[in-house]
Amino acid sequence: LVAENYERIGQTVKDIGEKIGGLSEQAAKEMGLIPGTVVGVGLIDAHAGALGTLGAKVEKKNGVDIPLGRRMALICGTSTCHLTLSKEPHFVPGVWGPFADAVVGGYWVLEPGQSATGAL
Repeated sequence: LVAENYERIGQTVKDIGEKIGGLSEQAAKEMGLIPGTVVGVGLIDAHAGALGTLGAKVEKKNGVDIPLGRRMALICGTSTCHLTLSKEPHFVPGVWGPFADAVVGGYWVLEPGQSATGAL
């Protein structure tokens, strides 16, 4: 990849959800959608699950909001990821990350978990 200046994978990094194009006539027809339907930058499965879980409305506990940085998502499947977000990077031995802007812009994600937990 380096020798070819990353031509096969590209050199531009875009934000999650950013528009990258629209559906072609053929793709739209195959999926029953309208041609030109916006296509955005996606996420890997656990990060998408964390976005949905952590971004959900949380009822106040004793009248106090639970801030995003104090929540944890547990995403289960063939592996199990525990994902948490922070405004600052935290380097923890044995924990993947921190990864900047990987789930929500302006936040770092940490991913402790189990690589193989079976099909839950």
